[in-house]
Amino acid sequence: MIRFAAIVPVLRVVDVERCMTWYREILGFSVDPSPDVAPFDFCILRRDDAELMLRRVKAPIARTPAAHDWDVYLRLEGNELTALLDHARRRTPLVRGPEVMPYGQVEFELEDPEGHRICVAEVLDDVSGFPRAVD
Repeated sequence: MIRFAAIVPVLRVVDVERCMTWYREILGFSVDPSPDVAPFDFCILRRDDAELMLRRVKAPIARTPAAHDWDVYLRLEGNELTALLDHARRRTPLVRGPEVMPYGQVEFELEDPEGHRICVAEVLDDVSGFPRAVD
């Protein structure tokens, strides 16, 4: 039987260096750019079992973000969302949340420097400190 190991999003960006710095500083990803020196054409971002890729394009991608229109959905485990939320909100504006969704996840949203919408989510043991999402 064929076994898939992972699905890895590839985000198209104009400035790989700026974006890889954001993912490292805001979300704690390690970076593996190519080539080894700027200007970079590509970068693999890794954290724990998660992986993202950045690929350079010549022109920005037209974006009209809407609520819950994510490019990446990062699901956490181990009751770590609050720590990441506190770290992220000191460094970049939140687009949405945090809030408890009807399906049980606590979510918040960020945008990377090129407008890719990142939703960070986790099922937490205690959600009493978070507002409930409005339908």
